[in-house]
Amino acid sequence: MIPKVSILWVNYNSLSFINLALESLQAVKDLDYPNYELIVVDNGSVDGSFEIIKKFLNESNIKSKLIRLNRNLGFTGGNNVAYAARDPNSKYVVLLNSDAVPRRDSLRRLVEIMESDKSLGAVQGIILNYDERSIDTAGDFVSELLETPTPLQGFPPDSLKKPIFATSADAAYSIFRVEAIEKLSNARWKIFDDLFACFDDHLLGLRIWNAGYKIKVFPIITAKHNRGSSFRKVQPLQLYLIIRNVLIVNEISNSRYKNLIRLLILRELAKWIMAKFLGLIKIPEYKKMPALLLKAFAEGIKTGRSKNWQMAKIDLYKAPIFAVRFTDALSQIIKLHI
Repeated sequence: MIPKVSILWVNYNSLSFINLALESLQAVKDLDYPNYELIVVDNGSVDGSFEIIKKFLNESNIKSKLIRLNRNLGFTGGNNVAYAARDPNSKYVVLLNSDAVPRRDSLRRLVEIMESDKSLGAVQGIILNYDERSIDTAGDFVSELLETPTPLQGFPPDSLKKPIFATSADAAYSIFRVEAIEKLSNARWKIFDDLFACFDDHLLGLRIWNAGYKIKVFPIITAKHNRGSSFRKVQPLQLYLIIRNVLIVNEISNSRYKNLIRLLILRELAKWIMAKFLGLIKIPEYKKMPALLLKAFAEGIKTGRSKNWQMAKIDLYKAPIFAVRFTDALSQIIKLHI
């Protein structure tokens, strides 16, 4: 029997890249896999993109469920709603970004891989940049400093020669075993922890490893991706989420550099405070950045230390992560860009 797959696809104010979003949906329709459902969740869009997507789904007769929310629950919240709405008979769920376009044979090949190895909790292939000239992602990784290295990003498409283990599968386009998700420490009705966005798929990967499953990247090209369509430039909200979420994960994990990670983020905050003091922040929307990031620092630690989060601690070292020598740790800084 061909396993049922639920494809989760979240929209939020995608009018600026609506042609790409529709290309993604059309590619889903064209998949050569016969047993899937598409679950589209709109995160309270107000730019007209919901109406365009609804019309496209109706006219193209894609096998889909369309859910509209009255507010933006973020990437994690939107996908959690989609996950809860999946067919209970689905053996696998797929995360697919609205700016990623899957290849026709990709889902079939990913399912075949999952079916061949029950120890796999998640899998992804090679996702290329939209021009298909180089790699966008070949798996997500985390270091002991909770950095997120991307070792093959920008390399030629054929750079990966054999399957490799990864900390996590990139949420741009990846497949997950429902059985594995149901064994995670968070509620069974959701796939992500409540991070809104940023560092979400990394934490999901760590949880999957902690649940006793593995994550692999295979040298097959599965999609093209125009990364950053939702965040065209680094925004205050994005920086806030990165700092807050890294600190949350730091509080619930066992990195030997837990205290150093806090200090490194404080150093990054100090750069913003000094920039404001010296009058170097010229963009109006960044004027309140120091206060916003201090709030992110406080909320990250407080949230991570809360009872609910502490009940779901993770062992960083159960996953394949990048080790960091102590001497290197002292000279590095969390990769947050101003």
